[in-house]
Amino acid sequence: MGKPFKIKHIAFWIVTALLVFELIDGALWDFNILNKGAVQGVLSRLGYPAYLAFILGSAKIPAAVAISLPRLKWLKEWAYAGLVFLFTGATVSHIVVKDYASVVFPLIFLLFTLLSWRLRPDGPFRRSH
Repeated sequence: MGKPFKIKHIAFWIVTALLVFELIDGALWDFNILNKGAVQGVLSRLGYPAYLAFILGSAKIPAAVAISLPRLKWLKEWAYAGLVFLFTGATVSHIVVKDYASVVFPLIFLLFTLLSWRLRPDGPFRRSH
């Protein structure tokens, strides 16, 4: 294990840990455990039904588990794809309603998703020995 591998491995876990924290925290907000209606207000402003929060929260938990656990290659691919749709959709939704200030966080977590995918140990560009 060379130094570049260690740096890549550490970067993967930092980015992935931040992403997983966001997913679990976001799910708790979506399930109305932490927010007392704040998510429903945002969804309403974006033109979505309130029950979408439960659907999104229900998808974030298994995605967080899938990208955290070793192996599970195909499940991880689906989880990462779902997160790209989630954060891209959030970004576009805020842009459509001209809520430009709220675009920053979905873009940051879209970047984290892409970085986590790219840096993952069983990634597409891994060299075989």
